[in-house]
Amino acid sequence: MNLSHIRALVTRPEPQAQALADSIIKASGNAWTMPMLHIKALPETQTMRDCVLSLEQFDKIIVTSRPAANLGLELIEQYWPQLPIHCQWFAIGGSTAAELEHYNIKAAFSDVGVDSEALLNLDAFSHIQNEKILIIKGVDGRGLLEEHLHQAGAITQTLDVYQRACPQYEDDELVKKLESHSINVILCGSGETLSNLGRYLPTSRRTGFQLLVPSERVAQQARDLGFQQVLNACGASNDAMLQALAQI
Repeated sequence: MNLSHIRALVTRPEPQAQALADSIIKASGNAWTMPMLHIKALPETQTMRDCVLSLEQFDKIIVTSRPAANLGLELIEQYWPQLPIHCQWFAIGGSTAAELEHYNIKAAFSDVGVDSEALLNLDAFSHIQNEKILIIKGVDGRGLLEEHLHQAGAITQTLDVYQRACPQYEDDELVKKLESHSINVILCGSGETLSNLGRYLPTSRRTGFQLLVPSERVAQQARDLGFQQVLNACGASNDAMLQALAQI
């Protein structure tokens, strides 16, 4: 793979941003990072401990993101040297599933999408009446997953392990970086990252860059924000992003 034509700005949170930038550089491309999302681990509380200690009560456990995988499993491993064997694990997206593999967890995920909608289309969620389902996630978020599961008759509980925040930059810092490095493609890994990008990139500037996003839902959000050159990588993993860059 030769990405020598790529001059990319990676906006995902650290440390994932630098890892993706390094992969682009390894493929002869150019890449710089400017995270548009900050992930802050939540301090452990008694409520979190109580949830983790009751882990064996859940039929299914859903992990929504890579930060949720890392921070959630770091917490769980403090209390469960060996995980309950009957729990079924699920991940939103292959990259989240790959993070769970580091903890020897084989999580099912949709291979046709990287959002809640794709996960809910799995056969495993077609009949979940009275099942107990734990969602490991960040504070707030879309809420669609919990709402759908509840409507389908499941008993849901959430374990929030991190807080998202928009990093603070000077008003013109992003534009200066784009111009000084002659950026030709911006990589956004989520809808929230895209929203934060919009805070720093004036509407008049949004037509001049190719924007690479992980799903059609985020692609439509980008078009609504005024981006015209929107490319769907059909995945948020480094491999999906690199393959999409190679097609530019």
